[in-house]
Amino acid sequence: MTRGVYISGTGMLLQRRAMEVVTNNITNADTAGYKKEYLTTHTFDAELLRRVNDNAETAALARSGAEPPRVGDLNFGSQIDRLYYDFASGGFEETGRDTDFAIQGDAFFVLDTPAGERYTRAGAFLVDRDGYLIDASGNYVLGQAGRIFVGGSEFTVAPGGEVTLPDGSFADTLRLAEFADLQTLRKQGGGVFEAAGGQPEDGAGRSVIRQGYLEGSNVDIAREMVEMITVYRVYETNQKMLTMNDEINGKAASLGALR
Repeated sequence: MTRGVYISGTGMLLQRRAMEVVTNNITNADTAGYKKEYLTTHTFDAELLRRVNDNAETAALARSGAEPPRVGDLNFGSQIDRLYYDFASGGFEETGRDTDFAIQGDAFFVLDTPAGERYTRAGAFLVDRDGYLIDASGNYVLGQAGRIFVGGSEFTVAPGGEVTLPDGSFADTLRLAEFADLQTLRKQGGGVFEAAGGQPEDGAGRSVIRQGYLEGSNVDIAREMVEMITVYRVYETNQKMLTMNDEINGKAASLGALR
């Protein structure tokens, strides 16, 4: 009976976290460059149960240092293993704005932030009052020579990342980064990732930049809605099991009191 309580309780906690992930995916279905999240789970390690001091025989074994008889294993249910990201590319949407970019390939734009270099696929950039290319949070977009000065919102970017100003002069080349293991990246919010392990590789020449386009979210709304219903049903089942085990424990306690 106690096993059922543990399994149901951890199952409810797990499904609540899974619902948070699904809800976040649905909320960001229209966010440029958003990458879907998903959870992996595993069971807790089973605990070995033994009979201890329940009768004269086991009490004598305990006093002699021998192992009491085994009752069985107790499993405490499931827990979250890790939060993963799906880095599959989203669809491209044409915006016509010169400051919008989408990457066709596996690379990331590189940002100069107060916390150091960060990486993003969300190419909805702006030009600040000083004429530098920035993201929506004010982080500078980096080129091969550092921060990119474009002067205004009218400039061109070639598929290879070369930035050309209206007067025909060359400004810089957008810096792109690639990662051997994308699961070493950690979300920082706003479509920005931190490289938690390993150094990025130069992504120049292996990806194509499309100016006037944005990469959409890779969330499939229909699939997420199905997942939401599944998570809700599993949570509801665990809740009912918990209630049933609680009622059984109550009846068992009542019978013991009558004796």
